[in-house]
Amino acid sequence: MKLEEYSVCLFDIEGTTTPISFVHETLFPYSKDKIGDFILNGKLDPKIVKELIEENRKDISEGFFSAPILGSDHIVNLQVLVSYLQYLIRVDRKSKPLKEIQGNIWKIGYDKGELKSILFSDVPDFFSRLEERKIKIAIYSSGSVEAQKYIFKHSNFGDISKYISSYFDINVGSKRESESYIEIARQLGCNPNRVLFFTDVKEEADACSHAGSSVYVVNRPGNHRQPTHTYPILQDFTSLI
Repeated sequence: MKLEEYSVCLFDIEGTTTPISFVHETLFPYSKDKIGDFILNGKLDPKIVKELIEENRKDISEGFFSAPILGSDHIVNLQVLVSYLQYLIRVDRKSKPLKEIQGNIWKIGYDKGELKSILFSDVPDFFSRLEERKIKIAIYSSGSVEAQKYIFKHSNFGDISKYISSYFDINVGSKRESESYIEIARQLGCNPNRVLFFTDVKEEADACSHAGSSVYVVNRPGNHRQPTHTYPILQDFTSLI
């Protein structure tokens, strides 16, 4: 695959541009530690509370009895709500309301200088080379768009968000469903076959490939071992420059 064949390079974050360890050993614990103060001392959007109640009901109905039980209406015990959010973090749930709350907490952490994201060393140069070749850079992650922006704005290499034209989160759809990648291509104004996706997860690669896009599976240090597949594998981006 030649980069010049594509209009857009679409990047996953965790395990692709950013070490998995940063997400699980820094971001997740930070949000878990701060979520109590955030909920108890702030104002939570009623819409988010409603979504969490609905998600909680679904958990209980499906037998997840380890999940704290929220109230039956929009008035809930905030301490129980904190416990439920910490539970969602612990099980790594791709929950829209949780991701929005986490994004707000991380924003505060970045603004205070308590957080600085870690990028793999080849990422800034690769982004710069893509810009030189007039290839758009887009991000697709389960974390909220707001959280994604801060990862690239407050990184160990400084602010590299200037290279990125678009961000997508699970509001566009699941990363394991081909329709999500079709919608991303539509929003980017190009055919799916002009999109090259970089991810560390085979199931995401499958979904994107079924949408008609090309895929590299990235095998970074610390990444989870993937099932057998036929996608080209990258250790880093230097071989593409």
